Amino acid sequence: MTPAATAPAQDSGAPRVALLACGALAKETLEVVQRRGWKMEVHGISAFDHLDPPKIAVDVDRKLAELTKRYDKVVVVYGDCGTGGALDKVLEKYPAVRPAGVHCYQWFLQEEPQDIVDNRTGTYFLTDWLIKNWDIAVIKGLGLDRTPWLKEKYFGNLTDVLYLRQSAKPDPVIEDKAREIAAYMELPIVIKDTGVTPLEALLVPLVEGD
Repeated sequence: MTPAATAPAQDSGAPRVALLACGALAKETLEVVQRRGWKMEVHGISAFDHLDPPKIAVDVDRKLAELTKRYDKVVVVYGDCGTGGALDKVLEKYPAVRPAGVHCYQWFLQEEPQDIVDNRTGTYFLTDWLIKNWDIAVIKGLGLDRTPWLKEKYFGNLTDVLYLRQSAKPDPVIEDKAREIAAYMELPIVIKDTGVTPLEALLVPLVEGD
């Protein structure tokens, strides 16, 4: 994602703040920026790093080294995202913060990580980005286009699909794709409309706080 200026430069004298978002959350982050009237840029990193989680920390480190030369603080819109704490170690090197949490779906679901572990062990979570990029990120990313018999290995222990719909205006095409994915997994699906309010609630204190 290319940096997206949402308004003129921040007022002189005010802390210079930028957001660095996972590509899977860039659209939602930009929506929050516009809703709040924040005069700042949103920078992005490819969401496909999730196919190789150690790359997340490496790419965030590289980007923060660049951005912190220009900004007083960078809000990093990531969970731990499978980095095993490596991402937080990167953030310790910079004037950078991120919302607490393990994964972005935890933010939108608004449940504690342990509750998710205890109550949703067999749930497969879908977000708008993952649905739109399902064929590339999952089918091709896991090699299921070449070895379809591995589907049972990947999804055989799942019990249900939960689509966390962030869009304020539901798209029937995306909803149909979500149902198609659930049918491919041979699982029931539930759709939970979250909007971007949970993400906004997490970002406001990080952006507007001291």
